[in-house]
Parts: sequence; structure tokens; C-alpha cells
Amino acid sequence: MNMKRKFGRIAAFAPVFALMAAAYIFPVIDNIIKSFYNDAGEFVGLKNYSDVLHSYYFLDSLGFTLKIAVISTAAALCLAIVAAFALRETFAGKKLVLFMFQYNLGIPHIVVAMMMVMLLSNTGIVSSAVYSAGLTDGADSFPWLVRDSKGLGIMIAFVWKYFPYIGLSALGVLQGASREYEQQAAVLGVGKMKRIIHVIMPQVLPALSVSAIIVFAAAFGEYEIPAILGATSHRTLSVMIYIKYCDLSTRNMPQAYAMMVMMSVVLMLLIIAAYALSYRRRDVQ
Repeated sequence: MNMKRKFGRIAAFAPVFALMAAAYIFPVIDNIIKSFYNDAGEFVGLKNYSDVLHSYYFLDSLGFTLKIAVISTAAALCLAIVAAFALRETFAGKKLVLFMFQYNLGIPHIVVAMMMVMLLSNTGIVSSAVYSAGLTDGADSFPWLVRDSKGLGIMIAFVWKYFPYIGLSALGVLQGASREYEQQAAVLGVGKMKRIIHVIMPQVLPALSVSAIIVFAAAFGEYEIPAILGATSHRTLSVMIYIKYCDLSTRNMPQAYAMMVMMSVVLMLLIIAAYALSYRRRDVQ
């Protein structure tokens, strides 16, 4: 009976594993193998990795990507904490606000990027509204937020897209936590801000840490939003990989494979870190 049950479980999981292997495992293995060869099919070892690590375009893309991921995650984290504490309270219309808060989680990234183009470009909705209010002289005087060299449009899109994810994680902990300790601290005369810092935040911190790592990994590896909202002066790693992979004239495809492998390693380490924190949190509970 046990053997039949085990066989049944294996048979049930087999299609899922085959799909995962076809969609992820085999391409990763293929990328790793190709990263050790040049365009002529000759084995070159770690030369492609060395060329990438010593290239200006990689270092520039890496720095630009890290800047966008760090700032976006930090801004989303701060905004999520404020939103979670606000939604913790009971008020009229809370269900509608909560629905709007989590609505954009299901919007595809490419749609988010196009929304930001319509909203934040020099001829977009915000620019037109500001001009109508007499605050600017026209499109040329409106701040450059889309396809700008600083990546402001990318960061705004990331924050808008990802802060509800962190906020919902914190909100779930806040709603499930007992308020007994807060009430005791209030009775002892502890101020509201000190109660938040010393009583509430230690309960929420594990969920915030896991969510922030996942959001950082998503921002670090994102392609659609940087490809649409990014400038040509600075490219994120994902966009640079695509450019190197498609540009057959420069024969940089092996370097693109090396960059794919390095990015995959970073993302996998972030996922492992998030899982370890989540597992540790369950053990503590």
C-alpha cells in the first residue's frame, strides 16, 4: 500500500517536474555550458566571465541595477509599513481601501510600465494636469521621469508595484498578533512611537525581512519595466543581457550567457536567504 501511495505521488508530480525541467532547469544547464565556450564553439573556460567582470558595461549595469533595487526596496518598505499600520485600524470604507491596496498586485509588469509612460512622461497625464494648474510652462519644463538616466521612472514603477506585497505581509502579522503587550505598555505610560518601535516592530520584522528580500530579487531581475522606462545611457543587467544576446554583430553572446549565469546565482542566493529567514521564523513561532 505504501509503495502504491509513493508511486502515485511520484506519478502526480511527474508532469509538474517535467514542466519545470523544460521551462527552467534545462535552459539553466544549457546557459551554464554555453558560458564556457566562445562563438566558434571552442572551450575557453572562465574567459567569458573574466571579460564580463572587467568590462565597463557590466560594472555600470551592475551599479545601476543595485541602485534601483536598493532604493526601490527601501522606499517600498517604508511605504508598506505606513500603509500596514493605517490598514490595521478600523475605519469606514476599509474593505474598499484594502481592495485598492492589493489590486495592482495582479497587474502585469508591462502594463505597469505603460501606465507609467502615460502618467509620468513629459506629455502624460500628470504633466498636462500640472500645466493646466499653471505650475509649469509646458512639457519641456516638466521633470524628466520616463527614460531618464537616473532611473526615476523605473523606481516609481517598482515602488508602486511591490509595496502592497510587503504591506500585506506586515498587515497579516499585525492583524494576527495580540495587542496585550501594547496595552500593557500603554498602561505603563509608554508612548505610541516607543510602543511601535519596541513592541510592534519586533513582531513584524521577520515578515518584513522576507518580503523585502523577495522584492529586492524581483527588482534586481526585472526586465519589462526597465526595458520600457529605462534610458539608453544606463541599462539594468537584464536589459544589458538581452542586448548582448541579440547583437550578433559584436559576437557577445557567450558574455551574455556568463551574465545570465551570474544573475541566476545572485537571484538563487536571495531566494535561499528568504527561505532561510521564513523557515527560522516558523521555528521561532
